[in-house]
Amino acid sequence: MNIKVLTHRIRLSDGHVMADYIRALSENEADEISASLRRGEYDTDEYAVRIRRSPKSRHAIDVELAPEGEFIGSPRGFW
Repeated sequence: MNIKVLTHRIRLSDGHVMADYIRALSENEADEISASLRRGEYDTDEYAVRIRRSPKSRHAIDVELAPEGEFIGSPRGFW
């Protein structure tokens, strides 16, 4: 069985959103991955990983971008 949990990888420096996925071997594993994503367990210092959402502006609900000015020259917001 080929299962993909569809995600967005969000760059915290500027809010850039990239489509991605995580492979799962079973429906149970896909459910576990989804729960882990909701808990933020796939996040790093540079990226937040969330279950794919549309429109992209919905990521602002639970993703906090780096403070403005910390990354000089980076646009702000989700794009």
